[in-house]
Formats: sequence, C-alpha cells, structure tokens
Amino acid sequence: MSTLKEQLAAANTIIAAREKERLQIYADSQVDEQEHPRLNVINRELEHVWDLKRRIEAAISAGLSELPVPPPAYPEDMIG
Repeated sequence: MSTLKEQLAAANTIIAAREKERLQIYADSQVDEQEHPRLNVINRELEHVWDLKRRIEAAISAGLSELPVPPPAYPEDMIG
C-alpha cells in the first residue's frame, strides 16, 4: 500500500491530466455532442479526486499514516 504522500502525488497527477483534457475540449470554438459526454465524465472524476485530495491533505496535516474515512466509491454518493 502506498503512503499518503504517494497517494497525494497520484491525485495531483490525475487532477492535472483531467484539467488539461478539459481545457483541450474547451479550446474548440464549440463543444460537439461527442465531447459533451466526456466532459461530464471528466467533471465527475475531478469532483471525486479533489475530494480524495482534500481528505489526504487533512490526514497528512493531522499526522495520520492512512485515511480514517475514505471517500465514497461513487462521486454521486457524496453529500453536499
């Protein structure tokens, strides 16, 4: 199992990649029907990974070695 710092680095890598992909889609003057569903997937994934990142950062700040409460498996299960 990886450390919290390794998990944080992985989350940052995923966030950077998905944000880059989203920017590439928006770089077009129009978002076509094929790209629109992908944007929904990217946005849901970003929401989930950002939540994970915040949880990891909080655990690191608290001096923990693992996440006390992992994020839900599916972003739609998140409250708020």
